[in-house]
Amino acid sequence: MNELSNEELQWNAQAVAVAASALGEPVAAATRCEQVTSDMAAEAAGVGKVNRGMMRGMKAVSSKMMPGVGGMAKGLETGGLPKSFILAVTDRQIHALEDVHDGGKLTPGKVVKSWDRQGFTAKISPDMANAAQGIPADRQLLVLYLPIEGGNNKYLQAASTNIAASGSPGMPQRFAIAKDAASQGVIDAIVTAGGAGNVIINGMSVDDMMAQAAGQAAAAADPTAQLTRLADLHERGVLSDDEFASQKAKILGG
Repeated sequence: MNELSNEELQWNAQAVAVAASALGEPVAAATRCEQVTSDMAAEAAGVGKVNRGMMRGMKAVSSKMMPGVGGMAKGLETGGLPKSFILAVTDRQIHALEDVHDGGKLTPGKVVKSWDRQGFTAKISPDMANAAQGIPADRQLLVLYLPIEGGNNKYLQAASTNIAASGSPGMPQRFAIAKDAASQGVIDAIVTAGGAGNVIINGMSVDDMMAQAAGQAAAAADPTAQLTRLADLHERGVLSDDEFASQKAKILGG
């Protein structure tokens, strides 16, 4: 993720008017959001380009071999949202709109997802956590607690049931937004007004603890996560080439 260009900041300034045109109603605040990916965090942690490429390849192979698990992993990581989108806040709802451009200008896009503002939970993470996620200094980390839409995927359906049973407001999804007036308007509307109100224990919110536990449980059954950890051990020299190849074969064979 590169630093924001002047053009991208201009798109943010245009977001309210463009979103209002797309929705056909007044928009209180709007800004562009970008997905914060596991690949970004791996790069920030020092995982090399070759091994990150290997991780992506393993994930692709795993998704083809086990499409249900692959679909679950993608759904949990992206929240069903595109790489970039417009987050718009109206009087009663919050919308994710397509991030569409024409001739360098932001233009109205289709609604991707919508949520009611009532009960919606969001928070801004401290800047000190941004570097570990691979987020440039000109961005901030916005965490949206989104419902998991299981569809026909049994793994996502199970995750949705578990999240609901835990009492969490949703699965925390990470997005990068600018540090500008447009983004601050969204923060004021959905973070301050919405009031995440999370209880903090040893520097971590209860919601994040529950989400982390859910993620660890999912990762334990996910060969993609196992292969990712294996590649990291190999890069750090913990595993030899032969050991890496042997363990990789066992995971894929299983």
